[in-house]
Amino acid sequence: MKRMHVAFCALMAALGTVIMAAGGLIPVATYCSPLVASVLLLPVMSEHGERWAWMTWAVTAALSLLLSIDREAAFFYLFVGFYPMLRPRLDAGKTGVLRVLAKLAFFTLSLGTMYALLIWVLQLESLLADFGDFSRWMSAAFFAALVLVMLIYDLALKRVQLYWLRILRPRLTRGR
Repeated sequence: MKRMHVAFCALMAALGTVIMAAGGLIPVATYCSPLVASVLLLPVMSEHGERWAWMTWAVTAALSLLLSIDREAAFFYLFVGFYPMLRPRLDAGKTGVLRVLAKLAFFTLSLGTMYALLIWVLQLESLLADFGDFSRWMSAAFFAALVLVMLIYDLALKRVQLYWLRILRPRLTRGR
């Protein structure tokens, strides 16, 4: 049975790495490819548990950092890609407002830490230079928009998980 766990997780990690590498070829996919790659953790969690999903995320993140052309996308996956595994903990036992505040806090801290690391430690000032003369205001607006996108991603993730559990999983496991 352990061989099946390893094979399935390796397949998902490889597919996630391919998505991350393909996202580096398309400039618009800097933020799309990490989010799509992290959706692959849902079947791993559902079928093999949280421990295997964490290992799949770690392998995908390491391979993305090594092989991906787009460093920003690879770091985005490293800092936010584990969100599908964290989401049930953020949803558990909280009211609607507290749930949203917890998710906002997670996204803000993760993205803030990521950009601080990219800009000040790894010296990628080109991220700020993309905004031109209005760099501070545009950076703040971009950051706020990115946090909003992450909240929309949270809603989409819930629907994808339901689709996996109700439609795809029964079709794929029918012959077992």
